[in-house]
Order: sequence, then structure tokens, then C-alpha cells
Amino acid sequence: MPRLFTLAQARRSLPGIAAVVIVLRKRAVRLDELSALASSMRRSTSSDGDPIVTDDSELQAEITKLEGQIAMLIEHIQQQGVEVKDIRRGLVDWRAEREGREVYLCWQYGERTVSWWHELSDGFAGRQPIIVSEWI
Repeated sequence: MPRLFTLAQARRSLPGIAAVVIVLRKRAVRLDELSALASSMRRSTSSDGDPIVTDDSELQAEITKLEGQIAMLIEHIQQQGVEVKDIRRGLVDWRAEREGREVYLCWQYGERTVSWWHELSDGFAGRQPIIVSEWI
């Protein structure tokens, strides 16, 4: 059974989670850049139309390294009981209980605190502002 957080617990855990999300987003951006470079190298052709053969082993090693780092960062967040929803947006959710049912407390990179919630099935589009008095 997933861990359930109170609003106060989610907010207290946010600084540590946010710090990891910042690193995670940077790694994801770099991975996107290197993947695009690798893709363009594979599509490169010479003036006569023949493919250009390049040694991209260092690039592939760096991509593999970044993929491993991203996986470890996601695992670290998940070990805290927090769910990673979108690494590039820096979107994470804490499971909570509201009116006898499980919901998500939701935070996205750039927001000051955990101030949104949504039903488990609604996702980001269903976010609603948290009214603190309803969560006490």
C-alpha cells in the first residue's frame, strides 16, 4: 500500500524533493540534447549521399550514464513515497487522503509550495487549488 501524506508532511518534504527534481530536470535536458545529437549523427550523409560513419561510442556512453543517473534520481524520489509524473516538467505527486478517498497532492517545478491536489484518475488537468482549512 502506498504511503499517505498529510498536507503538512508533503510540504515539509518538498525542499528535499525539489532539490532532486532540479538535478533530474537538468539531466533530462542534457539527455535530450545528446540524444538529438546522436540522432542527427546517424542521419548524416556525405555530399554523394552515402552515410557518414562516425564513432559515437563516447556519446553513447554519456547517454547511458545520464540514463542511469536519471533512473537513480527517480528511484530516490520514489523511495520517499513520492511519485514522479513528468521529469521534464518537474511534476511530482504525494498520495493523500481527502474525505475518505485517496487523492494526489501535486507540485510542479517553479511552484513555491504544494498548493494543488487532484483525484487519482484526473491527472494534472484536474488540479484544484488547496484550501488549507479543508485539509486540516
